[in-house]
Amino acid sequence: MAQQPATHEGESPSVLRTSAAAVALALGGMLGAGVFVGVGAASAAAGGLALLGLPLAVLAAVCCAVSSAESSESYRGPGAAYGCVRARLGIVPARIAASSHFVGYAALIAALAGAIGEYAVPGGSLGISLAVPFVVVLAATTGLRLRGTAAWLWLLGTCTVLGLVVVTCLAISPPERTPGVDVEPLGIVAAAGTLFVVFLGFERLTAPDDESQRFPRVTIRRGLIVSLVAATMITAVVAVALLRQFGGARLGLAPAPLRDVLAAAGAQGLEPWVGVGAALVMLPVLLGAVETLRSTALAVVRDRDLPAGLAKTGSHGTPWLLDMLGAAAAGALTALLDPAAALALGACCVLVHYAFANAGVRILLAEDRTWPQRTACLGMALCVVLAVSMPVPALTGAAGAAVLGPLVGGLVSRRWS
Repeated sequence: MAQQPATHEGESPSVLRTSAAAVALALGGMLGAGVFVGVGAASAAAGGLALLGLPLAVLAAVCCAVSSAESSESYRGPGAAYGCVRARLGIVPARIAASSHFVGYAALIAALAGAIGEYAVPGGSLGISLAVPFVVVLAATTGLRLRGTAAWLWLLGTCTVLGLVVVTCLAISPPERTPGVDVEPLGIVAAAGTLFVVFLGFERLTAPDDESQRFPRVTIRRGLIVSLVAATMITAVVAVALLRQFGGARLGLAPAPLRDVLAAAGAQGLEPWVGVGAALVMLPVLLGAVETLRSTALAVVRDRDLPAGLAKTGSHGTPWLLDMLGAAAAGALTALLDPAAALALGACCVLVHYAFANAGVRILLAEDRTWPQRTACLGMALCVVLAVSMPVPALTGAAGAAVLGPLVGGLVSRRWS
């Protein structure tokens, strides 16, 4: 008799451990700036209706995760989405996608660094915020990666901080507030664009730059489903708790929402603990962001659109010059932008990147229909809609990144098409 496939209950412990590691990797990358800063930034755009943008953000994230997994399956190695765009759409779109990705992740690192400064020190500390990207990059250049048990421990710490804030907000009656002003529908779409950042950790699972870190396709699918559902539920619960206690208008003004809401709830004694805890649990997310930024930049160096010397590796095999360039860009953005503004710029740039990535995968899926081709079409449309709904400064920055990429690539490589 032919052996029947193993059921879920019959899966070996090693398979279950692999699936758990995939969930920890993706979810650990998701619960970062999007939760600790993004909920407040989304409320600044849509007030008390910010949560209405969450389903749209989830849908865009699902489409982009599928595109990321498909491009990584066909174009192995660093910068898979960029490689797909270059092969399917051409050099100029690839340069736009790459520069948008680089600037977007530098801005997200800046948002995380600024948030760490805000949470660690009441009123914020520019010195801490400026130092954080370089400290994390120095750790990354030693080959430090949080995987397995370490990833689960950091994830547990994140959930502990979030749970403490949620329980406090729901247990204490909120103050009476006057009704807020009406919000334009475009504000809800802008909130969705900001909340899209919550789910960007999927890239750590779908597009590893190191083939030894690649999970089987079935594990990636399972890990994506579990992590996206978990991130959606956690974000929704945190947002409900904060909106209940703060209200949309006040939440949109809070520089460190999860710490500041405790003062509004009369739980000032918990503020230092939550502030320091939030700052600590965001550090591993920064490590993941540095890895993702490095991946696309390495692919651009490989195609000679950036100087080859940037790929020079140190004793631990990491491109330290490239990492330091990313830290310098993030440090500059940290000095220029507050965390919410940096988050908006990062979201807008990454959405532009995924608009091109989905366009490339749309052509790829026409040849190999692993997923329906309309998934990439929907992802491309959603990314464009969410990107153009972002605040004008973020749009301006994203447009600058889109112009800068082809220009720098052409000057370095002496190729313009």
